[in-house]
Amino acid sequence: MLKYFASRMALALPTLIAVLFITFSLIAVSPFDPVKMMLAAAEMGLDNAENVARMREALGLDRPFLLRFTDYVQGLLIGDWGTSINGQRDVWRMIENGFPVSAQLGLAAAVMTALIGIPLGILAAVKQNSWIDYAIVAVTLVLRTMPVYVLAPVLLIVLVLQLKVMTVPRGWEGVFSSKAILPILLLTFGPLAVVVRQTRQAVLDVVSNDYVRTARAKGLSDYLVVARHILRNALIPIVTIMGFVTEGLIAGSIFMESIFAIPGFGSVSEAAFRGFDYPVIMGVTIVSSVLVILTNTIIDMIYPVLDPRVRLEG
Repeated sequence: MLKYFASRMALALPTLIAVLFITFSLIAVSPFDPVKMMLAAAEMGLDNAENVARMREALGLDRPFLLRFTDYVQGLLIGDWGTSINGQRDVWRMIENGFPVSAQLGLAAAVMTALIGIPLGILAAVKQNSWIDYAIVAVTLVLRTMPVYVLAPVLLIVLVLQLKVMTVPRGWEGVFSSKAILPILLLTFGPLAVVVRQTRQAVLDVVSNDYVRTARAKGLSDYLVVARHILRNALIPIVTIMGFVTEGLIAGSIFMESIFAIPGFGSVSEAAFRGFDYPVIMGVTIVSSVLVILTNTIIDMIYPVLDPRVRLEG
């Protein structure tokens, strides 16, 4: 398994370099000029060509593209992620401070999604074509189709103003604080329908197998049939979708962090793209790419544990 992991990481390196090169190229040809944006924000004579040229030289943007890209990769190899052009902050420090917050938030939402979505999906499959099945699918689809920026104010009005069960949750005091309840709940609503439908379909695909009918013919209860025979064989597609849900929740909580003023990875990403802070954009791209690669690798390594017939090949 370690050999497989090492081989996957070795194969992932060219992919990561390709992603960096594409992102770096898109930034280079972008119509947004970071120098002009900096000068405009600082009110430093945007129309003065000398100021623009001096700033471009200071940032190294006057050098050839390939030389800049090579220098950037070499800097990464020695741990230098660059400096933010908006605020002159170390890019690695910004990500180091923001990513753990988003990781806690995303992992908590993923656990909540699994605890709610998998049982509901199993129940919907067991009660196929009943009102329970239709209700579960319908409610989760409604929650998925409602945007965060609509659902969040509605829940704030109900829970804070009407029921008064909590104060306005702004800021971050840890995943176990009361301020984290609503953000985690809202993050859970989005992928819940996907997990429910994937679980439902996976269970339905297994229910029709001969060994399930044999187990029921032996007089086993529905609970034992589901726990021992159906769920284990249906876990591979469920684990696959949960892996991508978790990765998406960690890296994609931009709106949520903006609404609740959470200083996480999403806030760092939003500020970088809004201000065209290209060193931070590159750093965000690296972390997101590595997260996707690790998620795929971990999912592949879990498969043989769930199904011994699956073999890992390095």
